[in-house]
Amino acid sequence: MKIYIPTRGRTATQTTWRSIGEWARQRACLVCPESEVKYHLNYGRNVLSRGDVSGINNVREFIMDHAIEHGQDKIIMLDDDLIFGKRISNHGPSLRKTTEDDMQYLFQRMEHLLNEYWHVGVSPRQMNDKHYPHTLKHGMRINAVHGLRPLDIGKLNIRYNDVELMEDYYMTLSLFARGKPNAVIVDWTWDQRGGSGQKGGCSNYRTPELQEKASYELATKFPEFVKVVEKETKTGWEGMKKRYDVRVQWQRAFKAGCPKFNPSGAN
Repeated sequence: MKIYIPTRGRTATQTTWRSIGEWARQRACLVCPESEVKYHLNYGRNVLSRGDVSGINNVREFIMDHAIEHGQDKIIMLDDDLIFGKRISNHGPSLRKTTEDDMQYLFQRMEHLLNEYWHVGVSPRQMNDKHYPHTLKHGMRINAVHGLRPLDIGKLNIRYNDVELMEDYYMTLSLFARGKPNAVIVDWTWDQRGGSGQKGGCSNYRTPELQEKASYELATKFPEFVKVVEKETKTGWEGMKKRYDVRVQWQRAFKAGCPKFNPSGAN
């Protein structure tokens, strides 16, 4: 199973690359612009050039197309600014920071879940305690950490670049609509180091106007489950303390698209 990390403008600060451990790094590559390849190689990182492909929606689809071309039935796609945590024990929701050795287990667990599900994720750190004592949940939002089955998803003609932004929301909602449930590991977590909007990545092109347009586009595609809202945040993207965003009814979308889903095994 291959691990892909799309990145741009962060040659010196590869947080995810450092976090995932040596076992995963041997199976991972950074997907970067051609102009950044030599810098990553100088740091000893594996690289896949995406040429002049830009925009995270297009880059994610570039990765999917690359995986399909090379016959990869399971992949993991990670944001480039992540650190990870895991539940300390079965007796409470408290977390600890992962070691490099921990990460092999997480990725192997995701690979195993991809035998049954087309889309697998991990819980964000924020509000993770609400999931205790569960270890696995279904019908949740997935972002930042994506386990995917490119060959199967490709047959449904669902593409990340069908939309300009919020392509991760679009993919999850589209798979629900086609009757494909997801699975989210909730006794492990991811968190962003540096916060949303840090230099590099989507901050190079995301504007208030594009965010507003994308919000209404997603709501138009899934009107029963997506509502456009205006948000004001303390740590928003640069120049976007107040922005348009969406509120998604994930469980409603999941139950509407996958009404007969009955999870196997304990969660």
